Amino acid sequence: MIRNWCVSLLIAVALAACGRGGAATLNEPIQLAPGEWANFESENLEVKFVGIDEDSRCPNDVTCVWAGEVVVRLTLRRDSRNKEVSVKETQSLAVDGYTIDILQVLPARASSGPVALADYRVTLKITR
Repeated sequence: MIRNWCVSLLIAVALAACGRGGAATLNEPIQLAPGEWANFESENLEVKFVGIDEDSRCPNDVTCVWAGEVVVRLTLRRDSRNKEVSVKETQSLAVDGYTIDILQVLPARASSGPVALADYRVTLKITR
């Protein structure tokens, strides 16, 4: 009986975490996992971390001539309209009166292999 209850609870938590959205505030950093939405209610704006378009960053356990870059794909939803954009880490992009800053993309790459999409976390900030 308790085992079934625990399994049901774990399934419910896992489903709730998929695509979950969180309340967000302009000018404040927010971290998202792939598939997560940030909801800027006062702006009627939602931002979703869709995935990574490119990750050519130098692995953290290697010395490289070029640092490489990581490009984050986001979907912005405002007034029932979606717009997909790509932004490089440590760069800004102006979109519809907002500025999107990608502050950090985790984890760092390692030479042992590519990062799985589910393991990525992006910290971003939206300003007006």
